[in-house]
Amino acid sequence: MAKKRPAQKRGSTPRVAVQQTAEKQQLLYRIFITVLLLSVYGFYLAHQVDLTVGDLGRHLKNGQLFFENALIPKTNLYSYAYPDYPFINHHWGSGVLFYGIQWLAGFSGLSIAFIVMSVATLLVFLNIGTKYSSFALAAPIAVVVLPVLITRYELRPELFSYLFCGLFLQILWDYKCGKLGFRWLLLLPILEIFWVNLHIYFFIGVVLIAAYLFELLVVLVTHHNQQNIRGQVKGLAVILLLTILATCLNPSGISGAIYPFIILNEYGAPTVENYSILGVLREGYVFLPLIYFGIVFGLVCLSWLYALTKNRSSFSLGNFLVSVFFFAMAWSAIRNFALSAYFALPIAAVNLRSLLVKPGKASASPSILKVSAALAMIAFVLVLLKPAYFVSSNRGRVGIGLEETNDAASDFFVKQNMQGPIFNNFDVGAYIIYHLFPAERVFIDNRPEAYPVSFFQDVYFPAQLDDAKWNSLSNKYGFNVIFFNHHDHSVWGGQFIVRRVLDPTWAPVYLDKDIIILARRDGPNRSVVARYEIPKENILERSK
Repeated sequence: MAKKRPAQKRGSTPRVAVQQTAEKQQLLYRIFITVLLLSVYGFYLAHQVDLTVGDLGRHLKNGQLFFENALIPKTNLYSYAYPDYPFINHHWGSGVLFYGIQWLAGFSGLSIAFIVMSVATLLVFLNIGTKYSSFALAAPIAVVVLPVLITRYELRPELFSYLFCGLFLQILWDYKCGKLGFRWLLLLPILEIFWVNLHIYFFIGVVLIAAYLFELLVVLVTHHNQQNIRGQVKGLAVILLLTILATCLNPSGISGAIYPFIILNEYGAPTVENYSILGVLREGYVFLPLIYFGIVFGLVCLSWLYALTKNRSSFSLGNFLVSVFFFAMAWSAIRNFALSAYFALPIAAVNLRSLLVKPGKASASPSILKVSAALAMIAFVLVLLKPAYFVSSNRGRVGIGLEETNDAASDFFVKQNMQGPIFNNFDVGAYIIYHLFPAERVFIDNRPEAYPVSFFQDVYFPAQLDDAKWNSLSNKYGFNVIFFNHHDHSVWGGQFIVRRVLDPTWAPVYLDKDIIILARRDGPNRSVVARYEIPKENILERSK
């Protein structure tokens, strides 16, 4: 006799099919929104390289010296003013990587590598927020932080710090939540060895480990008989010690390990990106990203208020300490806005998790329509606040690779066989180093730590403010060329170049949208003056 098959509940198969279809739609939607977010971020980072500002030129030259001479400079060999002044080369590894990529794939390859690594960093932080909260919260928060992230659009060694921060946070959260074992923690001191040779923010790795170790210690003290916590504490303590030791594995050893804590003691030149928020406001700078940082800061503060009052079970002492640390960094120097925004994404998402996922209840993702509406509304409001910020040309031309004619000034100098010594301003130093070293050395470049404080206070600034001191300095060094980025709007630089144009001793011989070159009339560049002198009226007209 044939056995009867057990009866199936009517409608169960269609219900499962509907659920699977909905899950597939949610997955495809998440992929679409993630790609869209990363594409927008990548677009705002896609700006052609301008070597006349920033320090990329010097990093590339550092890399070239390493590949060709196995040299990691420990003295200020690029400057003839202070060639023997010692300094700690805390980003030498970045120069090696930058030069290697540029040698293999040109400036276009360098631009693409920067965009890819930056986009990957955002993806890491977005993934952390999604994993420990929900995509429906992490994605809108990512939109909120994007205007802050795009403040750092230049190719700099700090991009490695952003990525390492994300990797450290991912591993530490997974370990704390029991998703990764001790062996995964061994990656942290290994990553730290690379980090300490790539960027000065390597100390953040130690801070992150210490923050979550402290949280586990508090849990261990307040909750007895937590054997698993005891094991985590021991593991994290070992990793903290190994990571601290790893910071010493750099060309300067212990001196390099402690350098982040003393570098500002030797900063003789004020740089806007190192200004505090109060300093920016006091000086009256129009800094458009400030309002967006305020929104991110307010969001994180509100998320902590919500976690403390509505969802204490989600409160993490380690996350709170990390929030305080990074926002303190941002308030003390506006260059850290982007760093604090990266961390704001997962931390705010976790704090607000119970808005969508109630404890003890099955999670239900908001509809695609609701999430889309939230994303569109947030983006619209952010753009409406400061439309000019999103269409500003201050970031340079959209595109990849080197700006067209960016090397025209150096080409002119070389083709006309001009001879120094060169007096240059702070911003254009790296450009001269990249194009003209070792045939010509700079008077100064944009590394305040590579020159004594007295050099700025007693020599560089006064010479541009006082013509008598300028004449004395010019006689001392025998300047034959003045090579300036004429966008210098500093108190000392702006009027200096105007006075030199009017000075009968000097003749302007080259001018483009960024660079002006003047030659001494009675020096070795007399033939260049005779052929290429630009009427001073033309120069002054363009400077208005």
